[in-house]
Amino acid sequence: MQVVEQLPLRVQLRDEATFENFYAKQDLEAVEQIKLAAKGEGEQSIYVSGIAGSGCSHLLQAACHEAQAKGLNSVYLPLDELVGYSPAVFESLEDLPLIALDNLQAIAGDEQWEEALFHMFNRVRDAGGRMLFAADMPLEELGVKLPDLLSRLKWGLVYEFDDPDEEFKIASLQLRGHNRGLEITTDVAKYVVRQVEGDMERMFDVLQQLDNASLSAQRKLTRPFVKTVMDW
Repeated sequence: MQVVEQLPLRVQLRDEATFENFYAKQDLEAVEQIKLAAKGEGEQSIYVSGIAGSGCSHLLQAACHEAQAKGLNSVYLPLDELVGYSPAVFESLEDLPLIALDNLQAIAGDEQWEEALFHMFNRVRDAGGRMLFAADMPLEELGVKLPDLLSRLKWGLVYEFDDPDEEFKIASLQLRGHNRGLEITTDVAKYVVRQVEGDMERMFDVLQQLDNASLSAQRKLTRPFVKTVMDW
């Protein structure tokens, strides 16, 4: 049953959001547990938290990509984009082996949404499915008002990701480039990271532009070449 077809907003996974494109610095256990969930194995509930750029959204989408590659139906729901709709979006999700709910902070404190999520959690757990949750703050700080829902979320594994530092961003850029067949030296990667002021979304947009320019000009990425292409 393709439950995702019934949702008011059809959410597309980012093509680049894969496990291969994720640089795991200190979050190896969390990544491995999420990989198990993508196969329909391991813990039924996993909650991860971290600020923008820490990789939570990436990992939830990567799990859905992986599940689909293995023939398992899944759904990724960014709740900040769905909060304007009805909590009925949670209905019938128990028919899916994997449900990934991102930006949980968007519905925390809302009585109707919390009640709907509580009942969905119970249905999915009874059906044997896996649930991945992500938010921009630790579970204890999320502001969940329904005690029963909070206790359910605590049943599973709970991880808090470190804030991404410059080293993480440089390594992430190099890994993403390598997977495109584009080798990026540490010096060039550091230059890009600092030019975009650490904004990882912008950083990967720049990578796309540099990849295209490098291919077109048949040039390796050097600082002067990057500066020319980006007009920095």
